[in-house]
Amino acid sequence: MRTLILIIAHLLGTFVGYCQTQLLKDYDFEKGGYYLLGLYSESDRNSLRDSIGEFYTDSIPVLNQFKQEWTFDQASPRYACGYHYTVYICKDGLPVEHFSINLNCNVIVSGKSCFYFDSQKLRMFNGKLKKPKATFEKFDSITQARNRRMEILTHPKLITTFTPEWTKYEGEFSFTYSCQSKSSDCLSQEDSLLTQLTIEIQSKYSEEVFELESAGGSSTELFVNVRCNKTLADKFKLYPLSWNKWEAYPLYLASYWEAK
Repeated sequence: MRTLILIIAHLLGTFVGYCQTQLLKDYDFEKGGYYLLGLYSESDRNSLRDSIGEFYTDSIPVLNQFKQEWTFDQASPRYACGYHYTVYICKDGLPVEHFSINLNCNVIVSGKSCFYFDSQKLRMFNGKLKKPKATFEKFDSITQARNRRMEILTHPKLITTFTPEWTKYEGEFSFTYSCQSKSSDCLSQEDSLLTQLTIEIQSKYSEEVFELESAGGSSTELFVNVRCNKTLADKFKLYPLSWNKWEAYPLYLASYWEAK
């Protein structure tokens, strides 16, 4: 009987362990160079967020404690209540993964997973975290913006900066595609239509770089956004332009730095 109990206990322990998700298990913090950065996100008031504020740590012991403590086994529904924090794992000046936390709904969202989040799993770090310094820059030209971003990526005090659309494209425009087939809903075919349109535009304007995304549509039309350089917008004649003839991306850059 004692042997049977031990076997059942072992199986239950194995099952619980198997169901646990350690969010930070893929990061070897012992190698150094990692930051965990918590930035405000839009939500209702919360006293713990007010107390901790925005935060970061690059301490290897603290990062390893986060790795140990942020292990979850209780799934949670997604709530339509916003998030108090977006927490980023950063390396080499860029975010590599992020999580969203709501401290009132007690939920943490990672990719496609959503778990119950006990606020104690953040409260326990109060006093062990530092305050980041934020900078927000505006540029007069896209060349200036790109050069500045490349410059700060090599700075030893940089926690992270982001990758705005202007790092690859100058702006975007929109066009309307009228579906040829009347036998099926146009919007339901958006993936295949975007592939078809990409091939067509590449064939016509082979020297241009661009990306397409659906902006909705109807049973007869598909609205398409084109991220690209202005040279493509100026010469584009394949389909009628819609509400957005051309819009250059605003040249802003947000960065977060170690406290002095």
